[in-house]
Amino acid sequence: MSFAAVQKHVAVLERAGLVTKEPEGRRRLVRTDPRRLRDAARLLDELETVWRSRVEQMDAVLAEEDAESNLCG
Repeated sequence: MSFAAVQKHVAVLERAGLVTKEPEGRRRLVRTDPRRLRDAARLLDELETVWRSRVEQMDAVLAEEDAESNLCG
């Protein structure tokens, strides 16, 4: 991965509040915020639960429609 690509990824994480950049001499150290990472992980887990439920509901609807079309066809 190029340095420019790493910089772009770090910038995205920084805008999201998941990391901070701290100057140290001529360097900039990137540090994570464990609380923010835990919050993000929790949110993603909740969203995964919601979307898995929705997909299961869609599967049930499609299976029901398929069963009905087999009865009619």
